[in-house]
Amino acid sequence: MTQQWGTPGQQPGQGGQWPAQQSWNRPAQTWGTPQYGPPGQYPSAGTPQPQYPQQYQTPPAPFGQPSYGPPGGFRPAPQGPRRKSPLGGVILGLVLVVGIAFFAISLMHYLGSTDVASPGGTQTTGPTPQNTGPVPDPDPSPPEIPQPKTYEQAQQWLTANPVYDESAPVPTDCSVPRIDMTTAPVGELTSHLNDLTACLWRVWSGPLKSAGYELPRPPVTVYTEPITTGCGKLDDVNAVYCAADQRIYYAKPLWKIFPADQRSLPFVVESVIAHEFGHTIQARTGILISSMAFEQKGTEAEGKIYSRRLEVQADCFAGMFTQAAGPSSGLSQANLANLRNVFYSLGDDVLSGESNIQGDHGLGRSRKAWFTTGQTNTLIGKCNTYTAPTTSVR
Repeated sequence: MTQQWGTPGQQPGQGGQWPAQQSWNRPAQTWGTPQYGPPGQYPSAGTPQPQYPQQYQTPPAPFGQPSYGPPGGFRPAPQGPRRKSPLGGVILGLVLVVGIAFFAISLMHYLGSTDVASPGGTQTTGPTPQNTGPVPDPDPSPPEIPQPKTYEQAQQWLTANPVYDESAPVPTDCSVPRIDMTTAPVGELTSHLNDLTACLWRVWSGPLKSAGYELPRPPVTVYTEPITTGCGKLDDVNAVYCAADQRIYYAKPLWKIFPADQRSLPFVVESVIAHEFGHTIQARTGILISSMAFEQKGTEAEGKIYSRRLEVQADCFAGMFTQAAGPSSGLSQANLANLRNVFYSLGDDVLSGESNIQGDHGLGRSRKAWFTTGQTNTLIGKCNTYTAPTTSVR
């Protein structure tokens, strides 16, 4: 039975008790073949198709010791009902996995398009790169992610999180070298993506520390076949931030889902990881768990709105990182514009071909707008999707 939001018109966080036992599962999703585009453009043979579990059962865990279930990911075309989990009084268990799948369509006809207006205003940044100091090694045993105790606290973390008052160091004095993601051996790609998290850490660690949060540096695992993680089994074409072990997983064959004309352009694979690192930021600031709590507390339609707010905020964080690391990494304005169009192509409507779809990641124009907001602002509060109008995360 799905618990609804109190009385009609009541807003999330107004009344209600934190559930005694909460399952945080989202439908297990895999990277499949996009259901559109020219024949033969995307891999089809052997590509895993979306599969949905009947029910995930998670044993209760003491508060502060979350347990996790099977992983989730982003499918090319949102479909099927969202599965709701039972709610009760104080949280005992946590299953939390956030992933995103980046599926490709031909973007040539988008490259000349005019950028849509950003939800936030543009800020002027200084030209001097900022060096944030030494970077820690990837942390295989990080401290637990913050958990709210009540819906009121969860609402506070979403809408007025202290991190929103901080600014990202733009530009940052770190350089991300070019790599050919189609030919790089697993070892070279693993080193590249772990070096990338060092640059991501340099951008985000200062703001999070100033806001009172820790930011362990997540390890990145590159794999070539299905792999079992703290979140369960991942398929051989996937990219996931797993909150169970606080690691990022990237499938080596992922490049195959991008159109040929996009594979050699700079920062495409890096933007995938930057989005996943955005979920790391959300996890470490309590935003991720709080958003998932409200996503599963309401109706299916309400849940999708929270899911979209979560995803486009990670898009915004990814855009802010490209602005920070772009100058030192040699990104041109044309490169940055291309990335905006890449995120447009990931919209629920673009992927599904349904202009009025009510998806869980956001329309192309919304994803592009929030990514652009990150590219044109330094104040992290500009990425506060939880106080933005619902239409801006549609």
